[in-house]
Amino acid sequence: MLTLDQFRDRHGDPIQWCAAEYDSYTVLGDIAPPPPPLYSYAEMQTIAADHEQSSVCQQAVADRLTAEGHPVAAGIWYRGAQASREYAAAARYGYPHYEAFVNGW
Repeated sequence: MLTLDQFRDRHGDPIQWCAAEYDSYTVLGDIAPPPPPLYSYAEMQTIAADHEQSSVCQQAVADRLTAEGHPVAAGIWYRGAQASREYAAAARYGYPHYEAFVNGW
């Protein structure tokens, strides 16, 4: 069975589609809708909270290492905290956005 992605691959840019192609795409979406995201919006909010908590813990370690005079190690932990904040921000938008962020799309 043809999926919506396969239809777009075969017919190219939707800007260049004719009315019949739009109708076919719409009907195909009604017959075989795309699969739901891997995680629901609520689950992604939980994942975002986990990333945020991780960032707080990593930032605390970075601050402690800085206070103890270990700037290189503190920098590594600081970058980890920054990455966790970025993952949390992406997760707040839902799974499609998070997946694109994680995969670098």
